Amino acid sequence: MRYIPQHWNIKPAIRFLFLIMFVTHGKCLSKMFLFSHIFHTPSNLFVSLPTEVTKIRQLMKKIVFTFLLLAFSFRLAAQIDYLEPVRPFSTYKGELGEYYRSVFPLLNTGFQKQPYACFVAIPSFSPEYAMSVEKRNGRCTLVSNTLSRTYWQAEKGTVKVDTKSVVISASLYQSLGAIFRLVTEQIQDLDGSSAGLDGVVYYFFSTSAKGKEQMGRKWSPAKGTLMERLVLVCQSAYMLSKGENISESTLAEEAAALLKKLQQRSNAEPDAYKKPMYVGIYQVGPRSQTLSGKQVEELAHFPDMSAEEYIAGQMIYPESLLEKNVSGYVLCEFTIDKEGVILRPHILRSTHPEFAEEALRIVKGMPKWSPALVGGKPSDSNYTLYIPFRPENYRAK
Repeated sequence: MRYIPQHWNIKPAIRFLFLIMFVTHGKCLSKMFLFSHIFHTPSNLFVSLPTEVTKIRQLMKKIVFTFLLLAFSFRLAAQIDYLEPVRPFSTYKGELGEYYRSVFPLLNTGFQKQPYACFVAIPSFSPEYAMSVEKRNGRCTLVSNTLSRTYWQAEKGTVKVDTKSVVISASLYQSLGAIFRLVTEQIQDLDGSSAGLDGVVYYFFSTSAKGKEQMGRKWSPAKGTLMERLVLVCQSAYMLSKGENISESTLAEEAAALLKKLQQRSNAEPDAYKKPMYVGIYQVGPRSQTLSGKQVEELAHFPDMSAEEYIAGQMIYPESLLEKNVSGYVLCEFTIDKEGVILRPHILRSTHPEFAEEALRIVKGMPKWSPALVGGKPSDSNYTLYIPFRPENYRAK
């Protein structure tokens, strides 16, 4: 411990971290910003430090990274009752990328290569686990893998895999397979991300009728949703595979009931998951308070039609991006004054400069809005507009 610099006092570091979180609400945090300001040490200096100090720094990075994502997760209020897209693990860099590219192959140890119905759980602070529905030697089987300790915190090569299995009925096998195929076919068209580190991220894998692997994920689904029921069924199947006191007949009934509900929703709203949605640190839509902090009685709104319908009618897709089939989104914030006039439109987030330019053009050309009302009188208020850009939707107009 004699190698640790005196200015590495952890208490001021943590206090400073929480101060930044409180002041910015997570809007202007980045790992490198926090690392450089908390540790007061250039990255290249650590190359020459002893191994002990390097290990301590790596541990501190993990602590800060955890606190950072926790700060973001508290602001992610919106819930979507479909699975969400899985970002390719190859696109993750650094320690997080190494983690994903290591833990998933370990969790899939012994599983069949083409998943029929595979479930992976990544908890925040407890060992990861996975469950696969398979046919082995002609028998329908649940197979589970549980890691001996949390992979993120462990030294390489020290984590063991505990494999368990149990034979199940053909009806439960078929219900689970149908559930997984349906939910992985209906992945929400999503911008942003709802994942955080203060819960569990669940991954679901299946294979389509054409032999293509399908996947989706869900972070700590809200109570009473279909996705929560999906997670509960999968957790029960996992526990059954481990020999715990789970009734297979009850699980089969729950799986059949969930499948029926999913099919009913699919028949009633076959394309609901295709509507683009934004989930993230920014609040989309009208503010419930005025600029002076008063509670709004009637929210500002676009007259005669929805803002989304107006945008779709006015949008001119950037030609170069349309040719390349590039999709994306823009978040544009502005003030709606007492007269319903848009003031100070500016971009909060954009995936491409040309999308941002087109969004500003549309917003600046909007007619008057119906302003917010406070005490029955018009009042200024802010609004954040989510503008998705989808080539297929634009061409279908």
